[in-house]
Amino acid sequence: MADSEQAAVEMASSKNDEERAGDSGSAVQGQSVIPLPKQIRVGVTFNLEIFRCIGLSAGIVLLLIGTIVTNAAVVFPAKGDEGYNGKFNAEATYIYALFHFNHTCTVLDFNPSKSVSALVVMLNSVPMCLFVVLSYLRIRQDYAQGQVNKALYVFSAICTPYNFLAYLYFYMVFVNSPYDKSSFIAHYLPYMFYQIALMLTAFEQCFYVLQKNLIPFNASPLLVKIYLALLVAVCLFYTIFVWSFLADAPIIDTTKTGPRSFAVFIMFTFDVMAVIFPAFMAGYHCYYTDKFKQRSYLAFYDQDEVQ
Repeated sequence: MADSEQAAVEMASSKNDEERAGDSGSAVQGQSVIPLPKQIRVGVTFNLEIFRCIGLSAGIVLLLIGTIVTNAAVVFPAKGDEGYNGKFNAEATYIYALFHFNHTCTVLDFNPSKSVSALVVMLNSVPMCLFVVLSYLRIRQDYAQGQVNKALYVFSAICTPYNFLAYLYFYMVFVNSPYDKSSFIAHYLPYMFYQIALMLTAFEQCFYVLQKNLIPFNASPLLVKIYLALLVAVCLFYTIFVWSFLADAPIIDTTKTGPRSFAVFIMFTFDVMAVIFPAFMAGYHCYYTDKFKQRSYLAFYDQDEVQ
């Protein structure tokens, strides 16, 4: 073994628990798929959906913890400032002043909740970063074996770097608390990129299960496509809604009860469609795919062994 040991990673989809990898002589964009060597130093069989389940579930836990800490320990505004009441006054925030209702992130915006949330958010970011990279490797391997089409592979290859960075730097939402327009924009941008990453991840996973015929509950492919269309519509509307207020040209008059209730409904609908529902499906998918022996195998081995 060479003094400077090199490691390589290869992941292959398997159709049973005993099968770890299949040799393939096909190519992906000019790159041949490296067959697993006989001497594997470390290897593990798992369903990579577990990372998505953990990451998205941690996002839900993040909001719950933020709500608890904010209600128990946050004092805002500070003593002597307008709106001070000795505890957290949600109606004194800049977000409430701008939109006439608070966003879900409000419970994460002020210390000590902000500091606690910045620690918890790693439980979301790290699993999601792992998931998007491993998902790309899985799709690349399946494409090389003719199990998914080129469009999905190209889509994954393009979106993976963006998604990785969006999940990695999501914590930047805690750097700038929204006290005015400029700080709100700096606060909102990482979240907007995160929302788009959630949407793109949902697209990739939905089309993957469609092409692999792994749709749970015997659901119709049409339902999957309807879900994606609604997710895009909600995400697009929500983004336009936020920026319209920042541009002083709101598309909805949230000073009125009806339009304000609709805006709140859209906000929570996105949370359900992009976080809660995918987290549930990822957890169910772990059982569903394991039942049909659709797993992934991750192996680490010396580069010299495959040369």
